[in-house]
Amino acid sequence: MEPRRGIGILVVVLALAQGRPRGTIAVGDTVRDSLTRRDPVLPAESTYAREWRLRGRAGETVTIDLASSAFDAYVFLLGPAAGTAPPQDDDSGGRCNARLTVRFPAPGDYVIVATSRERRATGAFTLTVTAGPKPAALAPCTR
Repeated sequence: MEPRRGIGILVVVLALAQGRPRGTIAVGDTVRDSLTRRDPVLPAESTYAREWRLRGRAGETVTIDLASSAFDAYVFLLGPAAGTAPPQDDDSGGRCNARLTVRFPAPGDYVIVATSRERRATGAFTLTVTAGPKPAALAPCTR
């Protein structure tokens, strides 16, 4: 999967501008939420975004799943030592769902950014964080 051009800087700007993520999620948790027209917009992509804080431990591996039947899910992870190209995924969760497996390089607060691949898409989604790696799903996105 090819990263979105320029998205790293835009996501960092979004995270700093927002100040506080929507909520907190921990390893083992699932949250149900929605992208709405009231959410911040990533300007270059014209997509809405929601943020969730995740506490990470150095060396810990987690899998982040973002699933939606309303839009083509896209997920990013910001945090300590993330650099200019944050980890991101589009369709590794199968169908049009995102799955991102990461190993935290440093302890601290990370920010999961839930967004869409489609411009101005809204709708319900499920965000899940599980311990350990999961393989990429093979079911293709058909949107």
